[in-house]
Amino acid sequence: MTLIFATAFLVIWSRDRGRMENLALSIGWLLLTSGFSISLLSPDHWGRAIPAITHVPYALSAVAMSWGVLTRIGVKPPIVAQLWIAFTGFATLMLVQNVGNSIVADIYITNLTCGAMMMLTAQLFAQGAGRDLVERFLLVMLVLTAAQFFIRPVVSFMFDGPIAAESYRQSVYYFAFNWVFAFGSVLFGLAQISGSVKDQVTALQDKTSRDDLSGLLLRGEFEARVEAALARANVEGVNTALVIGDIDHFKQVNDIWGHLAGDAAIAAFGKMTEAMIRSSDIAGRVGGEEFCILVWNADEDIAAGLAERLRIRTSSLEIGNTSLDVRLTASFGVAQQEKGEGYRGIFARADSALYAAKQAGRNYVSRDSVVSKSASQANAKSAVQHQDRVSQNGGSPEKISLNDDLTPNSERYAG
Repeated sequence: MTLIFATAFLVIWSRDRGRMENLALSIGWLLLTSGFSISLLSPDHWGRAIPAITHVPYALSAVAMSWGVLTRIGVKPPIVAQLWIAFTGFATLMLVQNVGNSIVADIYITNLTCGAMMMLTAQLFAQGAGRDLVERFLLVMLVLTAAQFFIRPVVSFMFDGPIAAESYRQSVYYFAFNWVFAFGSVLFGLAQISGSVKDQVTALQDKTSRDDLSGLLLRGEFEARVEAALARANVEGVNTALVIGDIDHFKQVNDIWGHLAGDAAIAAFGKMTEAMIRSSDIAGRVGGEEFCILVWNADEDIAAGLAERLRIRTSSLEIGNTSLDVRLTASFGVAQQEKGEGYRGIFARADSALYAAKQAGRNYVSRDSVVSKSASQANAKSAVQHQDRVSQNGGSPEKISLNDDLTPNSERYAG
């Protein structure tokens, strides 16, 4: 069964070699196959050497599977910590090999080592995974897999007592190990397969929902995902922020250097954006030269930092598909989600901040908090001035002609 899962993940990886987590899972199941084969097929006279030998493939299998499961959801695997746990377990196992004739200590050490590694994986997975049925199923299987390493030896030894090395394969523990491993492997493998299939389906859907030029999400798909993310952030109390970026004087790029250069600029900006955001962030092209990023688990300061890095990188972008030396700048508006706020509200505030960045001379990052504060101060000053005029007119409101232009400069920033 473990060999079947190893082969299945190898086939899945061969269809999409960019998903290295599937190769890691294949290696993990292959290591598990070798460990289980040694445990089953090694001669009885090997005695206590069996758990010592199988400890290595079992521990490395846990490392590989942890890497695959966590990399799949964008969480950095704790490789160093897990290798230290594996090494400590193996070193301890070597120390107790010549102590007494009972194999109980060997089994406890191996199980505690693998259990600790899988529990760490489950904890990190719980923090970074989504909340759909597939992810919940995989989380449950991670927790159960980790838990059985701690529970199974204790329950088995309640019936067996001390197990001599020569009677290891006749013990209740060995019987329980085989059956729990068999059924647990099937469920754990199916959970991992479900995750990989889900990823492939999502990748196909993602391909049809992306802008061909920039490689970012199309506006409709972007807004749908952001609305769902904002709703989740409101429920979970997670900070989120929105960044809107706009390439400066983009119309002039098309007019002066041609639409080929304009298309290359959009493609370069989109590729740069995709490379600089995290897997938990959402980026889309929401207009001709306007881009938007939902920055997950971030306040306005963090989002403004991302916007500033994007602004600096934009000026050094190399525009492909053209021999012309085209140099770009971009302006950005940043707003942090307020409690209970939806997409329209946060987008409007980030858009106002972007307008302020354009008004400030472009190639600038503007924050909603600064813009709102300035607007409040301006309104307060305007109210004082209005009251002064009313006082000067003897308490009567200032008369205004119907022909007076009361509309502020509302010309939308053009590029």
